Amino acid sequence: MPKRDSRQYFGRRLAGQRSSPDANCGPVTGRSKRPLLSSAADKGVKLWLLGGQLKLLLPPLLLLCALQTPAVSTEAALKVDLDLTPDSFDDQYQGCSKQVMEELSQGDYFMKEISTHKYYSRAWQKAHLTWLSRDKTIPESMTTTHAVALVVYTLNQNVSSDFAMAMASPVRSPSQYRQSFHFKYLHYYLTSAMQLLRRESSTKNNSLCYKVHHGMKNMKFDVNVGATIRFGQFLSASLLREETRVSGNQTLFTIVTCLGASVQDFCLRKEVLIPPYELFEVTSKSHNPNGDLINLRSAGNLSSYNCQLLKESEVHTSHHTTEDTETEVGGRK
Repeated sequence: MPKRDSRQYFGRRLAGQRSSPDANCGPVTGRSKRPLLSSAADKGVKLWLLGGQLKLLLPPLLLLCALQTPAVSTEAALKVDLDLTPDSFDDQYQGCSKQVMEELSQGDYFMKEISTHKYYSRAWQKAHLTWLSRDKTIPESMTTTHAVALVVYTLNQNVSSDFAMAMASPVRSPSQYRQSFHFKYLHYYLTSAMQLLRRESSTKNNSLCYKVHHGMKNMKFDVNVGATIRFGQFLSASLLREETRVSGNQTLFTIVTCLGASVQDFCLRKEVLIPPYELFEVTSKSHNPNGDLINLRSAGNLSSYNCQLLKESEVHTSHHTTEDTETEVGGRK
């Protein structure tokens, strides 16, 4: 399998394999209630969710704990190089988060995304109703859209799988980003939600590093101890090692993440979501009859992209302004 194809396949596997559900999730610890999509950043979702489609929905779904670990497969193990995933879309929105939120709320990005994916609209509707049915609280800095983005990513494997594939495809230019990357809305709100959760955790003097585990079936990884790698995808990892069993053609990652955020209030499992831009050092690697064991330790962060949405918007606006000017000048001749 070509390297790019194996990387995209790896992305799908990262998104599609989650740990078993945990029935002992702790209570939500956020401080304030948030009204239904009250902020300006949520306008695009508000108009859609409060439209006529809402009455056609199924009752609120509480199915997150039903997501089980896939059955053991006899599929041959795929060998994948662990590296810095240079083609991954890894925008951190540093220094532009508010501007990006404003651009998303004023534009039609969300409506374009739900029209691109046949299941996407329903996934957001289900995730929104699921979140509302829990009557939970979130940090004051977060909006309901941040919470729903976390739920839709953990709830719907079609969304997370296609999202991973999109992130694994290189975006060479602002125009390619505009035309080919169809998860602008989800990517921003998922990234921003993680950053805001970490900021909230730091104000409570909670530990900002977590030891977590992620098992992958039918995957073998070529990497040397001492190497620096990153996953290049959003990775859900369990705080409970017993929830990530491996055997045979499988690999268990034990990861110390210092940029991940606890999302158990949103996914009903004791999990931490690791961002695509976090770097890790491979501290050890071993093999036994139960599978490969790889230990990783946080080593900073790395992004090839930043504020890509604003760059695309500026290029797109400039292009149309030039066309309008040329048309106006041409009309005067």
